Amino acid sequence: MDLSLQHQAPFSSGAPAGGILFLDADGLDELQPEQLDQIQNMALVVVSANKQTAIRAYRWHPAAFLAPNAGYRCVRQAMNRCFHFWRQGLKWLDLPYRRNRVRIPLCQLRCVEADGRATILHCAGRQMRANYPLGKLCAQLPSPPFLRCQRGFLVHLGAVKRMAGGTLILEGDRQTISVSRRQVKDVHQTLLSWHALRSD
Repeated sequence: MDLSLQHQAPFSSGAPAGGILFLDADGLDELQPEQLDQIQNMALVVVSANKQTAIRAYRWHPAAFLAPNAGYRCVRQAMNRCFHFWRQGLKWLDLPYRRNRVRIPLCQLRCVEADGRATILHCAGRQMRANYPLGKLCAQLPSPPFLRCQRGFLVHLGAVKRMAGGTLILEGDRQTISVSRRQVKDVHQTLLSWHALRSD
């Protein structure tokens, strides 16, 4: 698992508040003051093959240190130390639910189906009915990864295992969603592009 990232990239357009920043510290002597200001609200994970770099990097107050190609156990320990910042960096969906409201991380939303003027949200390991129309929900979700594959269904491309003919087969529970005939070609191309992007 190669965790090395270029240190210049996060500072090109400003780092977001919340979230986790992996910083490749090899060859980096110092962070500039404006760069330190950008990362103060983030969890900093320093990646370096040099133990001396790790010692020097602690003046940047990192949440964790990792060597390149770190194993699962080391990555898990590092992520546990960054959990609060990871949660801050998540994008959430805020919807009316029964007589209350519910907040769902977008990364847990697999697909959504229309149910009259309401929607049924299929999340990781559960589903719920929200008093919110599908069309209005589509306008709030980023595309990609969310794609409206037919009039009554919206799907997260990351939840799709494969496409067989005009049917999407989802990961895990093998749920299937039919694709509108007019959209089969476009959906197939979008899915190919998404998987190619994720495999880079």
